[in-house]
Amino acid sequence: MPCKSCSVIYRHLVAAALTTLLCTQTAKADTLPISDAHLHYSHDSVELTPPERVIEIMREANLKLALVSSSDDNGTQLLLELAPDLIVPGLRPYTRRGQTRSWFKEQDNLDYVYDLLSKNRYASIGEFHLYGADADLEIPRRIVTLAAENNLILHAHSDADAVERLLAQDSTVKIIWAHAGFDEPEFVSSMLSKHDRLWVDLAFRGEVGSGGQLSAEWLALFEAHPDRIMLGTDSFTPERIYYIPDHAEGARVWLATLPKDTAERIAWKNAYDLIMPVWKKNRATLDTDTTTACSTIGSNALPIGEQARVALQADRKIQIGEAFSLTLTVCGKDLNSANVAIDATMPAHGHGMNYTPKHTVLSQDSNSMTVQVDGLRLHMPGEWQWLVTLRKDGERSQAREEFQVN
Repeated sequence: MPCKSCSVIYRHLVAAALTTLLCTQTAKADTLPISDAHLHYSHDSVELTPPERVIEIMREANLKLALVSSSDDNGTQLLLELAPDLIVPGLRPYTRRGQTRSWFKEQDNLDYVYDLLSKNRYASIGEFHLYGADADLEIPRRIVTLAAENNLILHAHSDADAVERLLAQDSTVKIIWAHAGFDEPEFVSSMLSKHDRLWVDLAFRGEVGSGGQLSAEWLALFEAHPDRIMLGTDSFTPERIYYIPDHAEGARVWLATLPKDTAERIAWKNAYDLIMPVWKKNRATLDTDTTTACSTIGSNALPIGEQARVALQADRKIQIGEAFSLTLTVCGKDLNSANVAIDATMPAHGHGMNYTPKHTVLSQDSNSMTVQVDGLRLHMPGEWQWLVTLRKDGERSQAREEFQVN
């Protein structure tokens, strides 16, 4: 016997589900971005958590930037290949975490830094552990010189004495003071007032915003130096990779008690404004051959992996519901057998296009390839994101670019 009320109940259930979905999507879209200035993906983490999962975790946390240094450097490079739009590499000057107390006395570690600088580009040297007068030893002094010569920020897990010794060795070098030195906020404030080339991260400072509220001392520090403080998780053990979203969400609770501009600065802008100009400049000098091959595609081309860039060109203005085409121009090295594809998604809504585009290779050689993508159609207005995937030599790299469709 038919149920007369079933259709009504069904409509109410559907409406409730849609309301919940829309609220979830709106909340995600409104989530405050975070720049995490203190992350590691070291050898033991690589063994336990695939790099694809690490990137998923970072995106779940709505990270805008992740400064990653690892022991050894392999983990950092794996993440950078997967998400060059998100990962900013730091060069940690030792290959195992057990070297934190000895790296600055071992020539092999300095040779390791020289080797990596000859192969890759970075935004920082560190995070490294260094205390007191050890900062004036030969190897740390050479690290400071290398930072100045290569446009690199120092990321120092140090006491105030070592920080001041490092700053005194070069008049241009900038330092991120890891964990704000584990010092009291009043002392941190005095250090920031004294040194205009010093920033701090709050990694592993669980007392900041404990219970969702800021103490008067921490609030005074933020009010005095709103442009010199940044967040960090410090994934120094494998399991702490999984803390990244919870750490970000916990920080958003106490950030919400601050004026909006201050909250945004501490949440992501301070780290972004300090680190990204350095990384963009250094990344541009990554490879002479790549730079030469890419000289004709424009400065707005997106980095896709370590040694390639991609430029996107639409054949017309993008309109809702209207078909259009894109031309993808990829430049770099060893592209003879590479494959490139593009998709469009709405991250805040958790879905992409309703259409599958057709990719046609127009030209391809070692240094460049051109692909025409037909049948693109975006079905609703809002914030969209291009996702370009490059596959070559069994490896995958991706580039992302946000855009608005009205």
